[in-house]
Amino acid sequence: MSALRKEKKIAKDINLVYDLSEKPNLSQLKAHEDRAVVAKLKADLVLPNNKILTVDIDFDTTSGYHDNAIMVMDDFGVEMVATAFETKYGKEHADKVRKAWAKKQHDDSPRKPTYMLVQKPELADQVPNVYAACGDVRHPPKEAPTSIT
Repeated sequence: MSALRKEKKIAKDINLVYDLSEKPNLSQLKAHEDRAVVAKLKADLVLPNNKILTVDIDFDTTSGYHDNAIMVMDDFGVEMVATAFETKYGKEHADKVRKAWAKKQHDDSPRKPTYMLVQKPELADQVPNVYAACGDVRHPPKEAPTSIT
């Protein structure tokens, strides 16, 4: 392992691998005074056919992923978000979250969504945008996903 590459096990099934080499910030994103901001994630997705699909999730694009606040990757996470939505925004919005997770995005999609992204709303009284992603046929998709809420 290189001196600029460090690994840290933070839970039984979560390992973080850090590349500590410094790079210039070429994004439009700005860190908070006391907290970093996620600019990009790289995910290896295990598909139902047991193949790996690598996806770069770039939060500094017009892809619909900027201002992301929550990434949900399983049934428990979806139920937590739906419960929060039901409490704060009403049952109608919570049901949209549950329904989007439970079904394919399009009839010809090969699988249900792999993850959901919840964006921070621009105004306090708005419902956050929620995107069900990565269950579709095309990678990358031709168009950014539409919010389900």
